[in-house]
Amino acid sequence: IEFLAAQDEARPHMEEKVSVPNQSYLSFVNNIKLLSPAEKTVFDLYVEGYRAKEIAAILCLSINTIKKHNRRIYRKLNVSSRNELMVYVNMMKENQL
Repeated sequence: IEFLAAQDEARPHMEEKVSVPNQSYLSFVNNIKLLSPAEKTVFDLYVEGYRAKEIAAILCLSINTIKKHNRRIYRKLNVSSRNELMVYVNMMKENQL
């Protein structure tokens, strides 16, 4: 848990604006519908700005369950990290999707 919290805090600058190819962004948005209800709940909490540890507490799940959801979310949305996920999330917020 401490590792995830430290990782979240160590790289806040990576969530800043980054140029992403338009097709990648459109694919990301389109693939959100592939998330299971549980994955979508976790994803929505990331969109709201919560961290993994907070999501685990809110949903009364273990951090390992959140990690498993994260891996599935990343695979389905074709991202490799929370930072990359947040770049797309920030783009969605800018476009109000």
